[in-house]
Amino acid sequence: MGWLSQVVGTGLVVLTLADIYMTVLYPRGERGIISVALARRLWQVFRFSTRFVRKRDRILSYMGPTLLVATIAIWVLLLVVGFALIYWSALGTEIRMEGKETPTDFATAIYYSGYSLVTLGTGDITPQTRTYRLLMILESILGFSVFTVTLTFLQSVYNQLMQRNIFALSLHHRTGRTADAAVMLARMGSSGSFDSSTHQDLTNIAQNLLNLLESNHSYPALGYFRLQESYYALAQVIFLAMDTVTLIKSALDEDSYHSLVASAAVEGLEESGMQFLAELSELFLPNHAMRKRTQSEQMWRSRYDKAIAYLAAQGIATTPDLEAGADLYVALRRHWNPKLMALASYLEYEWSAIAPPDFR
Repeated sequence: MGWLSQVVGTGLVVLTLADIYMTVLYPRGERGIISVALARRLWQVFRFSTRFVRKRDRILSYMGPTLLVATIAIWVLLLVVGFALIYWSALGTEIRMEGKETPTDFATAIYYSGYSLVTLGTGDITPQTRTYRLLMILESILGFSVFTVTLTFLQSVYNQLMQRNIFALSLHHRTGRTADAAVMLARMGSSGSFDSSTHQDLTNIAQNLLNLLESNHSYPALGYFRLQESYYALAQVIFLAMDTVTLIKSALDEDSYHSLVASAAVEGLEESGMQFLAELSELFLPNHAMRKRTQSEQMWRSRYDKAIAYLAAQGIATTPDLEAGADLYVALRRHWNPKLMALASYLEYEWSAIAPPDFR
C-alpha cells in the first residue's frame, strides 16, 4: 500500500501547487481549482449563518479576510499531508530517527513533513537516501516559495481593495452621499453646460471600472470583501456608472448637449460598465441567480421623472419629449438592471441600499 499513499500524496501536492499557480500567478484567477470552490462554499456558509443573527452586515464583512486565511491554511495543510503520504512508507527504513526506533505512524510523517515545509531543518528525523534527501530539499524550497508568494498575494489583494474603496467612496461623495446618478450628473454640469472636464470625468470613471474588472479577475477573493457600508459595494459602483450613462442618453436635451450625448466618453463608460457587469456576474453568480430578478418598469419611469425634475431644477436642459425619453430610459435599463439586481442579491445587499431612496 506504500505506493498508493505515495501516488495520492503526489496528487495532493500537484493539485495544491496548480491551485496556487492559478490563483496567485495566473491573471484569470477564476479558474482556480480549490480556491474558487472554497470561496463559493464559504460564502454559502456566511449567507446561511446570517439568517440567525442580528448584526448581519457585520458578520458578512468578515467573509473576505476569512476566505484568505482559509485558502492559505488549506494550501499549507494539503502540502503537509501530501508530502507526509509520500514519506509515510519510508519511515523506519529510508527515513530514520538517529539512535532511536523510528515511529512509523502517520502522525510522525506529518511531523516530518511539516518540519521540512517550514524549512526548520532536518530535526531529529533525517533522510538516509539520496531520493528522500532531495525530496526534503524540494519540500523546503516549495515551503519557502509558497510562504513568500502568499505574503505577496495578501499585500496585492489589500492594495487592490484599498483602490476599490477609494474609487467607490469618491463616487459616493460625488453624488452628495445620495447614491443618485442624477445628482452626480447635475454636478458635472453645474453651470448648465458640460465642458471637456465632464468628458474627462466620464473617461476616468470608465478607466477605474476596467481597473476594478482586471483586479477582480486577478484576485477573485476581492469580490467577497463585502463591507458593512453599502457605498463600498461593487453593485452600487456599477449602478452609478450605468445610471449615469442611461440618464445622459435619455434625459439630456440632445440639441444642447449633442457633443456629450454622442461622445466617446459616454460610449466608453457604457461599454466598460456593461463588460464589468457581465464578467463580474459570470465570475460570481451561480446559474440560478438570474431567476426572478425583475423590477417594475413603472418604478423606472417614476425614477426617470424625478431625475428629470431634479436636473431641470439644477439648470440642466432636459429632453422636450418626456415620453420618448422615459421609453428610452426603460429600454436601456433592461440591458443592465436584471444582472445588477442579481449581483446585489447574491452579495446580500438590499436593493434599497444600492439604488437611491426614490427607488424603494
